[in-house]
Amino acid sequence: MVLIGHVIAEAGHYLAIDMPLNDLPWTRGVDIFFVISGFIILLSGQRWFGCPGGAAAFLARRFRRVVPLYWLFTTLMLAVLVLAPGAAKDTVLNWQQVSASYLFIPFERYDGRVAPILSLGWTLNYEIFFYTVFAAALFMPRRIGPLAVVTGLALWVALGAAAGFSATLTRVWSNPIVLEFCFGVLLGLVWLRSAARIAPNPTLAVLLCLAGLVLMTALWTVEDLPRWLAAGLPAALMVGAMAFLWPAAPPGSVAGRFAGLMGDSSYALYLSHRFVLRALTLLLVPVLPQTQTMAWIYVACACAAALAFAVLVHRRFENPFLMHRPARFRWA
Repeated sequence: MVLIGHVIAEAGHYLAIDMPLNDLPWTRGVDIFFVISGFIILLSGQRWFGCPGGAAAFLARRFRRVVPLYWLFTTLMLAVLVLAPGAAKDTVLNWQQVSASYLFIPFERYDGRVAPILSLGWTLNYEIFFYTVFAAALFMPRRIGPLAVVTGLALWVALGAAAGFSATLTRVWSNPIVLEFCFGVLLGLVWLRSAARIAPNPTLAVLLCLAGLVLMTALWTVEDLPRWLAAGLPAALMVGAMAFLWPAAPPGSVAGRFAGLMGDSSYALYLSHRFVLRALTLLLVPVLPQTQTMAWIYVACACAAALAFAVLVHRRFENPFLMHRPARFRWA
């Protein structure tokens, strides 16, 4: 969703064409991602609750999974800003922002937007914050740790709303969007207790997923409705539908392997697609006729190129790095 939304917006902007699907809530794929993250982290972190060294093991694994690839593309963005600043759309070089970017610290830019130099990384600022809160809860027993995460985040958001934090750090980290992680954690708790008793129903899963998408699209236009309600609740419905009702793919099936590859490459896709998109824009837009047909051809080519590049990054960099586990990390 995020990829398609960015490509459509890019095509409409640079080809000066009104793209008919540009007003759909493509960027709300981020909200689905936050719910999925809460769900997956709860399931994968179960073994560390109340375990000596559990928080350190959890954070070491999260660092290894998330940070190196993010630092790679942040460094690539820094190189672009230094060597070819004209190729960057909105970002300008600010060394305080650069430092904050590598440390996952929210930074308010010249235009008032809070984002790192790799602007997509704004979601990682929330993700690392969630990991930190979750790691703190791992010192608790498994029966209360997950609910402590949900309760703690909810109270922190309520405090932020009541106090009206003005500092960038507290204002960002108390944004109600963090409640979407809580939706995922709660789904994970229910899944652990009941998933084995629920029969797969792909038809119902698809219908509920479509209902969530329709609801997300409808609420997109409701003025002043908080994002965690307008997008977070529909996202939770969609994630829950697929987690509880979608059947596992048969071992070795083509569909299963393809879906697995797309899932494995999705983080690389998120971080890299802006680079692919900008390169194609600089190369193709000057020579493309400004027609609706050409705009959609551009969208299709850009999406395909971004997916192909993400798979390449995953297979040639990300996966080998994750598979090579130094001795000091094997305990984790």
